[in-house]
Amino acid sequence: MSNDINTPTVGGKGNYDGGYARFLKAYQEFKGECPRGVSLKIQKSGLRYNLLLQFKQPPTGKRSSKTANLECTPEGVIDGVKKAKLVSEALGTITSASEFWDWYDKTILGKNQIEDNLITYREIFQQLEDEYFAGYNRNTGRKRSRDIVSDLTSYHQSKGVYFDQFPNWDIHPTWEGFKAMLYTPLQNGEQLVGSKTFKERYYILKAIAEKSPNKDHLLKQLEPINAKQTQFKKKQRIGIDAFKDWWYSAKQEAYTVKNPQHQSSRHSWLWVTGMAVMYGLRPTEIAAAVNLTKPFVTEDGVIIKALSDPDNQDNYLVLGDYVYFTDAEGRKVSIKTGGRVVAPIPSPEMFDFLELKRPLLPEYSPKKGSQPKTIAGGFDATFSNRIQSMKCPVTQKYAFRRLYNLLGEQYGLPIELRARLMGHSTIVNEGKYKTEGIDGTLEVLKGVSKLPIPLNVAIERLTALGVDIDSSEAKLFIRVIYLID
Repeated sequence: MSNDINTPTVGGKGNYDGGYARFLKAYQEFKGECPRGVSLKIQKSGLRYNLLLQFKQPPTGKRSSKTANLECTPEGVIDGVKKAKLVSEALGTITSASEFWDWYDKTILGKNQIEDNLITYREIFQQLEDEYFAGYNRNTGRKRSRDIVSDLTSYHQSKGVYFDQFPNWDIHPTWEGFKAMLYTPLQNGEQLVGSKTFKERYYILKAIAEKSPNKDHLLKQLEPINAKQTQFKKKQRIGIDAFKDWWYSAKQEAYTVKNPQHQSSRHSWLWVTGMAVMYGLRPTEIAAAVNLTKPFVTEDGVIIKALSDPDNQDNYLVLGDYVYFTDAEGRKVSIKTGGRVVAPIPSPEMFDFLELKRPLLPEYSPKKGSQPKTIAGGFDATFSNRIQSMKCPVTQKYAFRRLYNLLGEQYGLPIELRARLMGHSTIVNEGKYKTEGIDGTLEVLKGVSKLPIPLNVAIERLTALGVDIDSSEAKLFIRVIYLID
């Protein structure tokens, strides 16, 4: 089936480690919401940035900056706007300078608050939820929304699932409650300390502690705990020959399936595996392609041909920000690193072998009443089930992205380009997709040995072969190949 999206949004930024850029973007967007007379101000001190409140301070009436216990994050900006409104209201109602500063220390800086005033888990969870949806997607810079299934899913997986582990939301945070949640054994029986779950529980507890007026006590208890993750899921990998052998075998077997619908389904999911390997994409990202059977026109009028176009030799693929399916309420599903243009591994033979110019995007429609997590991950989950039923040597969908990265090394694509096309940073590429093992390294070296060699090496080898490099013909060849003026 083709992907019919009327006006796809393209241009996600990818996860390029732009923490300060996200903070600055939030600052520019939200600072205008501060009340008249009180504003946010970014101040640089050495290598550190501070977010302050600026207003006319009693009793002098001089406008200057004041610390307000704000972090230089998008969440800190949102908190700063709230505090600016509180300060504006207090300046209009409190007449005594000493009373104002006592109020400021207690309300804005959080000093001298007693435990009787502790807020409940429920109130803190609501604050964290509001801040999450007032923030931005860390990969794309897109503002989060409760109307996007993927954002609902991310919220639940990163926060909601841990909030649910507290049995009583209407009591205030205590260390005993923290400890019970942190050290609850894993259901699969695996070791808790050192696991990803333990690390994520720990940082959620720190976020809750930061919102509680007894945070000093809670953070002091958390401080000596080592939450570093030491247990990792083993990364599956598949070599190019093993992949091609399996793919060809599964393709031939698909033709023997008598049920036309089942046969078509097998061919479509095999097409997705080929796209994952050649473009380094997650399965769901392939469901966001917008130029499979029709050209895509950019805002500047640049035409990117349809993948199916036989005259299209570049085979660029345009990804929109959202996939072609929605939930029953029409809420969209976004892709992880946002819309972008990607190019395949430069191997026409492999491209033809996998029959990628005949798009066979599988039909997928979420079941009515499904949870956001099921809807957002449904395409990927179906992909995993289908390749497993076809006896694929690997079950992890990221194994195909690792194969793309290996092929990219083999064909001489620099890591910066591979990372950009895959929608992440070079740091992420090094950590998650780096070629490991003797077999993988040999495949890369085998490919590198066939890449163009430097000019001086070429001249040396030609001379050794008896070629007269001073001849006009030899000079012409060298000038054309090495782009010499």
